[in-house]
Amino acid sequence: MEKAFVRKAELKDALELAPRIRKGDLEEIKASSNTSALKALVAPFSQATSKTFSIVETESEKVIGMFGVAECAEPDYGVAWMLSSEDLFKHNKIFIKECPKWIYEMGKGYKYLYNFVDKRNWKSLKWLQYLGFEPTTEMKEYGYGKMPFLLMMKEMNK
Repeated sequence: MEKAFVRKAELKDALELAPRIRKGDLEEIKASSNTSALKALVAPFSQATSKTFSIVETESEKVIGMFGVAECAEPDYGVAWMLSSEDLFKHNKIFIKECPKWIYEMGKGYKYLYNFVDKRNWKSLKWLQYLGFEPTTEMKEYGYGKMPFLLMMKEMNK
């Protein structure tokens, strides 16, 4: 990324990003698991096989997003995720250009990447569809908030 770059995430990145998570991501976290942004960002660090990355704004050195893949009970499946601040969208052009490379990196070792996405979180749904994720199932009452979610899935060998 030109004015932002991706690096391996550090636990302190979660502390920095959590208070600035964008509204759509906060609503999704609340509806799915009723947890805090900080807990959602820290959770992947407790999984030995997870891959977690941070997006850092070059000039300010501020963490503007975190993403990765977490383990799942099914060995061929990885849970793709991303949480960001609104600052990420200042770097939209280069972010979109770099995404396919990072999806490929996250998908190494998995046959499928997936996640359940709050139907209200249209920025996430649009981004995932751009990256080749397809809505496969609608859950009308998913998670803690019993909200409509979509199962978004991508086959990695395509």
